[in-house]
Amino acid sequence: MTRDPFPFVLDELQPIRPIVKRMFGFTYVYLDEKLLCALRDSEKKPATNGLWLFTTTEHVDSLGREFPDLPRRYLWRSGKKAWVVLASRHEYFEEYAFKACELMVNGDRRVGRV
Repeated sequence: MTRDPFPFVLDELQPIRPIVKRMFGFTYVYLDEKLLCALRDSEKKPATNGLWLFTTTEHVDSLGREFPDLPRRYLWRSGKKAWVVLASRHEYFEEYAFKACELMVNGDRRVGRV
């Protein structure tokens, strides 16, 4: 049995009743058909552990500004897809993860991809 990484995130998201799927070392969180975020806590690749917010290149910069001390290297782009990676080793990880949950629970349109 694998444990969910950062269970407080799933607790915070309970009001929106997300669908949780586990695969490829990630815990993915969906709202209907929209992929909101993924959680990762891997011993083999700790540099990318944390909460990955799924977004688009259109919104990645404005979404990144919600986390003022997050280095730009944690704003990832690939084609039209983008991610804001809230690394668990970052000083403000828990604070930022709670902020990300707040954005998701409040239906922020910048968060998520179909």
